[in-house]
Amino acid sequence: MTKVFILDFLSQHKEDFLSKYGVTKIGLFGSYARNDNTPDSDVDIAIEILNEKKSLNNFFSLRRELEKAFDLNVDLGIESSLKPTAKERILQEIIYV
Repeated sequence: MTKVFILDFLSQHKEDFLSKYGVTKIGLFGSYARNDNTPDSDVDIAIEILNEKKSLNNFFSLRRELEKAFDLNVDLGIESSLKPTAKERILQEIIYV
């Protein structure tokens, strides 16, 4: 798995994620974004979701879809819900598609 593959996948499926899950913003951060991932790394993705589509079902369905596509664990977070210290660090490295 590579950063390029992940970003391409997210970009190619962005409209699908919007229609199915209400995802309005999606980006890669963490070890894959920094190119310092290891075989044990998960894929860190931050999203924003339309209020009318926010549900645990949509959140976990999206995470399962991403984990199946990447064959890796995915750490999925809603950007607006991140703690300020984590958000500051993430915003410095996130790559949006």
